Amino acid sequence: FDAISRGGSMSEVISIFNDLCLLIRDRNSAKELFEIVSKLIEVFGGNLSVLASLLPNIQALMPQFKIPSAAKESVDQMNFNSVCFTLQLFMRVVSSGYRPLMIFLDDLQWADGDGKCLDLI
Repeated sequence: FDAISRGGSMSEVISIFNDLCLLIRDRNSAKELFEIVSKLIEVFGGNLSVLASLLPNIQALMPQFKIPSAAKESVDQMNFNSVCFTLQLFMRVVSSGYRPLMIFLDDLQWADGDGKCLDLI
């Protein structure tokens, strides 16, 4: 993951998802947040700490959750496909027919040369 993030474009995508966590917190009721957090726990299970290490702002949704130090180390070992899979699972949880999520893609001509960030989308 560290090698990917140094490339720039992937770290920008992760940063956008990280900022999305704050939007989710600010735009949902306590009941809706509880439902989202419950679903995150259900879907990610023991890997929730990996998501929290990848997206530190996820703690804004569940302040009682503390990231174990071992999870921080495991994120450094994640490869591109693992990062994409984790972010895709996150998207499935936070978006639905009731809570649609729209991603506006602008300036695609500036996307990374090998198209890896576009694979995520």
